[in-house]
Amino acid sequence: MQVVRKDSPDSFYRLLSVGARLNIELSDDPQKTQVTSRIVGYRKEQFLLIDCPYGQDPIIERFYIPNNELIIRAVTYSEFRDVIAFRSLVMGVIKKPIRMLIVSLPESIAYRQIRQEPRIDTNLTVRVKADEGLFKGRLVDYSVSGCCLSASGDEHLFFEDETLKIQIEYGSDLKGTITGKVITVNNEKEPPSAGIRFDESSSTLRKEFFYQLLFDIRVNDRSLDI
Repeated sequence: MQVVRKDSPDSFYRLLSVGARLNIELSDDPQKTQVTSRIVGYRKEQFLLIDCPYGQDPIIERFYIPNNELIIRAVTYSEFRDVIAFRSLVMGVIKKPIRMLIVSLPESIAYRQIRQEPRIDTNLTVRVKADEGLFKGRLVDYSVSGCCLSASGDEHLFFEDETLKIQIEYGSDLKGTITGKVITVNNEKEPPSAGIRFDESSSTLRKEFFYQLLFDIRVNDRSLDI
């Protein structure tokens, strides 16, 4: 883990990208309930401004209580595409023209460069559409440009150059379809697997799904615990 101090002249603000997707949880929540938001802006040396999180869970209201401590994680738009994590206190809520949270500036930021981790191991069940219809597959690993997908022979037989549409439903707001073409097939494994290369469509969904998976690595990787 590497740490950037808040009082470092340019590093802290260089890593804060307006519009960046955020994952937020309450530091005292044993369930580690995650909500999503985005950075709206900041006033240097004073506060951060973020969209109010939303959802149906009753715990959402606790994110609006002054002095509650939040753990915030984001993927920046900096040169190295850092994953950052930091703690902030809720300072208040702006209600007009839209609801936004005012949160304190952190004392320090934990960060990691994701150029070193282009592919993430996963174990997710997904629905996939092929020419003959839908089948159930397992996402073995994932990157922004492609993935490894496995499926039992009863579900689907892979062949090179076929086009597959992977239906993503992850969390409350990551939903959509990612399209790709089978590049390699490994029938020696059980179940058989295929390497998929994504096309240029759905770039936002592909990136944000990758970032969300990266956030969730912390279940087994504590380098972004703060």
